[in-house]
Amino acid sequence: MVLRPVRPSEGSTVPRTRVCVSVPLVLVLLSAACERPAVSWADPEPVATTFPSPLRYPPYVATDSSLAANSPYADFLLTQDRWREAGGATLLEPAVAAMPESGESLAAPSALPPVHTAPAPLTSLGAGDTPTDSAQCARSLRVASAGARGEVAVWWSRGNGGRVRLVAAWRDRLVRPAADSGAGGMSGAGDGEAATAWRGPIVVDSLDQGPGDAQAADRGAYGCARPAPSVVVDTMHGYVHVAYALTGPEGPGVFYAHQMDPRALFEPPVAILYGDRLGDARVAVDGDVVAVVYEDPNSAPGRRKIGLAVSRTSGHLFENRLTASGATANARDPYVVVRGRAVVVGWSETADASDATFRWRRARVAR
Repeated sequence: MVLRPVRPSEGSTVPRTRVCVSVPLVLVLLSAACERPAVSWADPEPVATTFPSPLRYPPYVATDSSLAANSPYADFLLTQDRWREAGGATLLEPAVAAMPESGESLAAPSALPPVHTAPAPLTSLGAGDTPTDSAQCARSLRVASAGARGEVAVWWSRGNGGRVRLVAAWRDRLVRPAADSGAGGMSGAGDGEAATAWRGPIVVDSLDQGPGDAQAADRGAYGCARPAPSVVVDTMHGYVHVAYALTGPEGPGVFYAHQMDPRALFEPPVAILYGDRLGDARVAVDGDVVAVVYEDPNSAPGRRKIGLAVSRTSGHLFENRLTASGATANARDPYVVVRGRAVVVGWSETADASDATFRWRRARVAR
């Protein structure tokens, strides 16, 4: 069971600006600096592109809660999902690379100390390409590379009463030494890397409440019929960052969790935003800058909005929630990339049943 800290009420967020302590004399003059937002838009409005919408190439197929994971059709759709996600992020690369802030880092990164967590389970989940879980939800598995350290996978796992758990697993990559071909040794194995078995399951979040009522479909989830989680591993610290949406005890919302030590559990999840329904959420990271982009859970049906939350402390604290998309169109399927202090958000937008338009919006992270 994952224990969460006390959350804000439904539809609320944490303050958008840094908290300043009132002190006398000269320090009062610094209060304006404290009020500066952690992230601001470089584009006053979303920018339309001529890029094809990832939702159309290949065409998106809705998730079926009864679909069995690892079946041929499920594997086919999962491959399409992964290509779609890779393509959406790739469309943003030119925009983020062209920003001057992409080559700049935070002036004084200030990651908070880790929360002490218990050791992660070391149970073997098989030595295949993906972890073994008979309860795995189809199309939900996402795998991120941790470089020389191996790989981490996250997925939804079926529970009782339409509930799911978000779980993870690690697979280490070990350098295989050259075999000793002497009298007492064995030959045949060469230098290189060898993948170990997946170890887990490591619980990320177990507080999903399931369907709950007849409006479950309107909220965007029933059992396994829900958006897949998003996972990345940053190259500076090696932390695992996960963004996802579920219906917690306080209601539907977008959440974030990270793991600082692959041999330990994830830290308690952070609530990004509460609302009325679930939608896609994705995460990107560069060093201490973590960006979570999501379909706003408070959006009206047919008028979905895209939101952005940014952390400058490796995910320990999210200081800002911004709306990226416009107010009139139906925005969905968000993507985000981070380079230095540059952030670019992209999404597909439809209006009046027209073909989807891919738009982006650039943002700058304050030092």
